[in-house]
Amino acid sequence: MNPLLSPATLLDRARRITQAVPQAVVCRQTAAHVWGLQALSQGTAETDWPVELMAPGHLALPGCVTHPATPAAADVTEHRGVRLTTPERTALDCARWLPRLEAVATLDQFARRGVHLEALWHRAPSRRLRDLLALADPGARSPRESWLRVILVDGGLPRPATQIHVPLARRAAYLDLGWPPYLLAVEYDGRQHHSSAADQRHDGARREELRRHGWQVIPVRKDVIPARTAALLEHVADALIARGWRPGPGQTTRILSRIRAARRGGGHR
Repeated sequence: MNPLLSPATLLDRARRITQAVPQAVVCRQTAAHVWGLQALSQGTAETDWPVELMAPGHLALPGCVTHPATPAAADVTEHRGVRLTTPERTALDCARWLPRLEAVATLDQFARRGVHLEALWHRAPSRRLRDLLALADPGARSPRESWLRVILVDGGLPRPATQIHVPLARRAAYLDLGWPPYLLAVEYDGRQHHSSAADQRHDGARREELRRHGWQVIPVRKDVIPARTAALLEHVADALIARGWRPGPGQTTRILSRIRAARRGGGHR
């Protein structure tokens, strides 16, 4: 086995390669992974992910994807024994090259870890990047929560707040995202924390108490985003309107247009 490719963890492969190849700098999603983010594309195992590198010229290494470039010295550092792009440069690179949902999810995570979005804004070379930075929110607790927020905003709905604090009898609840003026929240129910019978009983009791406090909570399962975007947008828009939100003609047109596009199979890019 090639010594650069073992052991199989992405971190170890990145460490071995940058120690063996002085001109190589780990970048993009691999760098985000080394920084501790959930940054690999959904459904791809860590062992199958190539080490993404920046290096001068066309450096060919097994198990790697190389992007010919020489980053500025200020954009390169070392972390966990790996030579890689700084969090700021990694965030910008991921935002530039990833699809829209994944890009915002990565920016959310970097913002949560202390990367200043305003500083990135001044380095953003395009309107697309500035738009993605404007969508970022450190309140997202998971990539799928980020996806959910972007889908709702792109669908024409008002931008939701994140991590909404609601005092309850025994302990406070923090709602993933929602609209406090309308007492409406949307929460992502991932498999990890919402699949067991005990989890479901806890969720049910919590949401019943929230209902008694006037809140409506719309749970969103993993299979809904992004596959069932049209139904999600229609459901949330109807709930907002029922609770007093009054969209203008332009907003209504955008929402209906986005629902139609989602039904035709249009996605986020």
